[in-house]
Amino acid sequence: METGFATFDNSGRLLTINDSFLILDDETRQQLIGSKVEKFILDKALTSFENISKKNDVIHQWRSNCSGFVRRNAVGDMFLLSHYKTPEGETCYLKVPYKTEPEIQSPPDSEVLLDAIQSLDVGIALYDSDLCFVLSNKKYVDLVIPDGNLLRPGRNIRDITRDLASSGGFSLPQGLTLEEWIDRVVLSITSYAKDLEIPRPDGHLFLGSTHETGFGGYLITVKDITEQRQIEDASREADMLLHKIVEACPANFLVSRVSDGKIVYCPPASRDRFGDIKTAKSFFIKPQDREDYLKALLPTGTLDDYRVQFRRRDGSIMQGLTSARVTDYKGEDVIVSSTRDITEQLQMQKELEEQREIAHQNEKISALGGLLAGVAHELNNPLSIVVGYALMLQDKTDDPEIKRRVDRIAIAAERCAKIVKTFLAMARQRPMQIENCNLNEAVEVALDVAGYGLKVSGADISLSLAKDLPLVAADYDQMAQVFTNLIVNAEHALSEKGEEGKLVIRSSFDDLLGEVIVDVIDNGIGIPKEIQARIFEPFFTTKDVGSGTGVGLAFCHRIVDAHNGNLSFRSSAKSGTCFSVRMKASEVVEENKIAPDLHDEKHLKQSILIVDDEVDVADLISEILREDGYQVTSVNSAKDALSELKVHSYDAILSDVKMPGMDGMAFLQRIAVEFPEMSTKTAFVTGDSMSPGVADFIENSGQLYLEKPVSPEELVNMMRSLIQKTGK
Repeated sequence: METGFATFDNSGRLLTINDSFLILDDETRQQLIGSKVEKFILDKALTSFENISKKNDVIHQWRSNCSGFVRRNAVGDMFLLSHYKTPEGETCYLKVPYKTEPEIQSPPDSEVLLDAIQSLDVGIALYDSDLCFVLSNKKYVDLVIPDGNLLRPGRNIRDITRDLASSGGFSLPQGLTLEEWIDRVVLSITSYAKDLEIPRPDGHLFLGSTHETGFGGYLITVKDITEQRQIEDASREADMLLHKIVEACPANFLVSRVSDGKIVYCPPASRDRFGDIKTAKSFFIKPQDREDYLKALLPTGTLDDYRVQFRRRDGSIMQGLTSARVTDYKGEDVIVSSTRDITEQLQMQKELEEQREIAHQNEKISALGGLLAGVAHELNNPLSIVVGYALMLQDKTDDPEIKRRVDRIAIAAERCAKIVKTFLAMARQRPMQIENCNLNEAVEVALDVAGYGLKVSGADISLSLAKDLPLVAADYDQMAQVFTNLIVNAEHALSEKGEEGKLVIRSSFDDLLGEVIVDVIDNGIGIPKEIQARIFEPFFTTKDVGSGTGVGLAFCHRIVDAHNGNLSFRSSAKSGTCFSVRMKASEVVEENKIAPDLHDEKHLKQSILIVDDEVDVADLISEILREDGYQVTSVNSAKDALSELKVHSYDAILSDVKMPGMDGMAFLQRIAVEFPEMSTKTAFVTGDSMSPGVADFIENSGQLYLEKPVSPEELVNMMRSLIQKTGK
């Protein structure tokens, strides 16, 4: 007996039918085609059981559902009626002979399918179009209604639900009555609701869905998702914890796609650094930078401490070291990268290198200063002799030609002495000493020291210094250093000008502001506008490597500012550069000093003891003082001086500081012990004020002193001040 079949369209109208399904004559067959005769065909094709309950029991016994109804025809043959949807959306019913003897026939495919459904881990129940229960598998009973008596075939879903609620199978949602809840259950079934979560009082959670059947009935599936939900919740909780940890992590990292650079994840720390970026390409300085980065990363998928430059959210440039790994995320290659900001570290390294260079320069300057101090000390004694005798000779001749020659010697010697003193002052490290000084003199000294290079290059140097320029309260040595630096700076600006270079230094007084002004003007290349705001920064220089340290102008600005003055400039490529130093005219009144009376004859025949290891210097000092009327005794060591003091008394002592054997400092200590009355009558001359010990001594001892080389006028004035100070 072949398989019978009948097909119906989506609206339930008959399309085709064969004789094995229902024997019909041709006329009747043609009448049925296109009509809704499903129920008629089922009634005619299969004989109904006389006892409905018995029929339902048999169906339930054979574990049938909507995919398989076991029926018996009029002659007692049994058939399995099943249906399925065709690819065109039609419904096809199959009528298969069914025998119970296993030794005669193997179970048909439909029965195998029913057995498979029965063993599913998902509860399945079939309700007809009137929502009356038809059949279910065992899992449905176990999950939903342990009391199987509630699931009698033919019972309506409303009655089943009502009994289930009363037995505690489900809890009513808050705010709903039983009937309202039942209405909702019915609505969810008839609307074919999917994936509804159904909580149980015992804590279990079910997931229910309703499906349409070919007979207009309802197939309900129920699955226990309690364990699955617990796993999902645990995973979600772990994800949330991980998310919180990552969001709170201060480390800067990014997850971006390899293909297009799109940002997959950017934590807050990275957003603070880079902003709300959409692609990794946006914070590389140049597109080529990312290409180079990928070339270094992709061959191995690993990269450590790769040097990069990124653009921060504020547009500034960040120097960084990036470490990255390539991994898979949702089937795509992504880059997990972390970048360490080393901008400040590099800046510190740069500053340390600059400071090392400055320290190196300072060491060289210190060594040069020590050498200069030694040279100056050796020069001071012969210079003292040249200066002293030249000035003395000026008054010893009336011959104009000889006098002219002596004057030139005196001027040159004084100039040498002034330059040596200036070098010593520039190299000496001492606290600022404020006194009334003339800036014109500081300019002239600075030009003597620093003007040689300009003169050699052929540059035109012009001095225009105002006469009767008011004094300013300043440290003379430091102001000389300021003007020296400005002249050296001008020399650099004029280096390419040659004989066309011009340097003008002029001084003036602003009556309205009460300020003394010194301008240092050159017609050099000027200062580019883009760096004008930085020229007073420490370590900033436009000179070539090895030609400058970047401390000159910063040093000048600091000194002038420390004197409550102002250092400014104006510059252009056409007119060159003008640096202006402005300082308030001094309002300090000089304290009344004991001025020597040049016409006082009281010092005549007063006795002076000269102590100097240089015989020529001692002779010069003795000769100058004798010409001024003093009685002078000279010795060449402190030891001889102490012996002399034991046998003779003196009105004053003038001693060198640096001497072999006992120096001037030890000599003064011996005087304080053995001849205390002479302590206040002792003065010093020195040619080694650079030495820290000597500098401290002459600054803190309270004794009068002169620095070599000395001029006759300075020597006579100091000695008269010393004599008057002691009451003589």
